[in-house]
Amino acid sequence: MRWTHAFSLLASATTVLATINFNHFHPELTKRRLDAHTFRSTRETAEKRQTTVRQSVFLNSNSTKFAVNGTGIPEVDFDVGESYAGNLPIDNNNPENQLFFWFFPSTNPVAQENKEILIWLTGGPGCSSVGELLQENGPMLWVPGTFKPVANKWSWHHLTNVVWVDQPVGSGFSLGTPTARDENDVAQQFLGFWQNFVNTFALQGYKIYITGSSYSGMYVPYISSAMLDKKDPVNYNVTGMMIFDGLYSKDPVARDIPVATFVEQWKGVLPFNDSFSKTIQQQANQCGYTDYLTRFMVFPPAGVQPASLPGYQPDDTPRPECNLFLNVYVAALELNPCFDIYEISSRCPFVLDPLGFTSGTNFLPDGFGPVYFNRQDVKAAINAPLNHTWEFCASAPVFVNNTDLSQNAGPGSQPVIPRVIEATNNVLIGHGSRDFVLIADGTLLTIQNLTWNGKLGFQTRPTQALYIPYHDNEDVQNVAGAGVIGTAHTERGLTYFGVAPSGHFLTQDQPAVAFRGVEILLGRIPNFQSTLPFTTDTNSTVQPQSALGNGTFASLFVDGEFGIRATDGGLNAFGNVPGTSQSLGSVLSAGVEGKTVKMGVVWSAVVVGLVALL
Repeated sequence: MRWTHAFSLLASATTVLATINFNHFHPELTKRRLDAHTFRSTRETAEKRQTTVRQSVFLNSNSTKFAVNGTGIPEVDFDVGESYAGNLPIDNNNPENQLFFWFFPSTNPVAQENKEILIWLTGGPGCSSVGELLQENGPMLWVPGTFKPVANKWSWHHLTNVVWVDQPVGSGFSLGTPTARDENDVAQQFLGFWQNFVNTFALQGYKIYITGSSYSGMYVPYISSAMLDKKDPVNYNVTGMMIFDGLYSKDPVARDIPVATFVEQWKGVLPFNDSFSKTIQQQANQCGYTDYLTRFMVFPPAGVQPASLPGYQPDDTPRPECNLFLNVYVAALELNPCFDIYEISSRCPFVLDPLGFTSGTNFLPDGFGPVYFNRQDVKAAINAPLNHTWEFCASAPVFVNNTDLSQNAGPGSQPVIPRVIEATNNVLIGHGSRDFVLIADGTLLTIQNLTWNGKLGFQTRPTQALYIPYHDNEDVQNVAGAGVIGTAHTERGLTYFGVAPSGHFLTQDQPAVAFRGVEILLGRIPNFQSTLPFTTDTNSTVQPQSALGNGTFASLFVDGEFGIRATDGGLNAFGNVPGTSQSLGSVLSAGVEGKTVKMGVVWSAVVVGLVALL
C-alpha cells in the first residue's frame, strides 16, 4: 500500500549517516541543535506565510514547539502550509506513554467559522495514521510506485481541520509500553491524549468528527462512545463518525461466512478450477455459512444473530474444514503470486513503497535505504522521536498478550455503535467491493445485527446510487472517478455506502468518494445522491440533472436469495445517463451559463484512443 525515491536516498545517504553518528555520540548537543533548528524553522515559516501564521488561531505559547516548517519536509518540493506535529502524553502523571500526532489546520475558512476538527485513526491493530496521511488523505501524497510526493487535491484539510494520530501506544511514532487489554482501555488512553491536545491548541467547544479505517472499526466507535459518555461538550463534543472497510465483530463475520459468495462474485478475477470452486461452495454449505447468509442477509432483519458462529469451535477457532478464508487466500496466491489481499485486482510485479508496506508484504529491494519515516531528516522535520524506529504496522503487539479482549473474546464494537448513531444521527460506514481482507457483506451483516433508534438493522435493502460529482481532472496526479460508482443507503441516522471500484484502502483507491463522505459528515452536502458539485469546486462543474438510477455495488446474497440483484444503473462507459438519452460525452461537454466542462487529459486520452481503435 505504500514507497520512496531511491536516488534521493542515495544522494542524502552521507548526510543521514553523519546525523546518526552525531546523534549517537553527542545526544545533548544534537537536542540543542534540533531545538534551534525548530525555532529557526518556525520563525522562517511565519515570515514566509505571514498572513496564515499570524492569523492562525492555533499558534500559541503551548503549540509553538510543535510547529512544522511547511517548506522544509524532505522530498516535498512545495509548501504544505501550516501544521504541527509531535508527541503528547496519555496521562500527565505517567508521561512516558505518549501518542504522536500531525495536525493540519484547514485551508477552508468554513472550518474555523464552524469550530470543527476531524480525527483520523488507522487500523491494524498497530498501524500508523501518519503513514496514511502521506498515502491517502493528507496534504502531500506519495502513493505506491510514484516518483515523489505531490500536492493532494483531495486532502481532507481542504474541508476541515484534521489531525492524524498514531495510536494506541506501540503504533507509529507513539512512545511507551502498551498496557491496553481491550477497547475500553484504548478509548480511555485516547481521551487522556485528547484532553492534552485540546489544551495545547485551544480547541475547547470544537465539534469533533472521528474517522478511520480497517481495525478502526473497533477503535473509532469505542473512542466516540467514551467521549459521548463524558457529557462534556467543551472538550469531547462528538458530532459524527465515519469508518471505511472496518472490522466490527469477530473474524468469521467479516471473512469466513461471506467468502464463498465473494469467490463466486469475483470468479473473473479469481478463476479457480471447477473442482476447487465446487469444494468451496460445498464447505460453505456444510459449515453453515450459506444458511447463515440466507437467514440474516435480509431486509428488514429476521432477528438478532446468534453469539455462537457456525463453523467455529468453542475456543473461537474455525474447524479445519471451515477455514475457508485461509483456503481461498492460499489458492489465490497460487494463481497470482502477487495477490493483494487488500485489492484483489492487483497483479505482479510488486511496486516500490517508500513506507515499506507493498500489499502488506514489507517488500523492499536490495540496496533500498530506510523507509521515509525512518529517515533522520524526516523525523527532525516533523518533531518525531529521533531514536524511535517507525513501522507502518507494528511488529510488536499493541495489546497485552497480543489479544484485544473486545474483539477476540467479545462482541466487537457492535455494542457501542448504536450509542454513537443515536447521539449524533450522523454515522457513515463504507466498504470497497474489491476488499478481501475484510469482505463487504460482513459489514452489511453487522448493520443487520445492530439496534438503533428503535429498530433492528436496515428495513430496506440498499439500492440507491452513490454519486460522485464530475470535476476537473486536468492534473493527472490527482485524477479521480465520477458518476455513479456504488450504492448508498441511509436510515435513522446511519448511512452505508458500498464502492464498486475500490479495495480495502478506499481513501486511496477512490479519493473523491472519501472526500464526498467528509462533506456529508460535516453537513455540507445532504447525501450521496446529491448532484451538487464538490463544495471546493469553484468552477461549479455541470452535473447531470436527470435520475441517477440504482446503485452499482453488487452483493450475491440479498433478501436471503443467491444471485446478483443490484447491478443496474449508474453511468456506464460511453453509455447513457440513467433515465435519459443524454450520453456521457454530452454530459462532459455540456455548457452551463457559458461554462464548459473540461474533459481533462485522462478522458481526452481515452476518447482519442478509442477513436484510433475504431
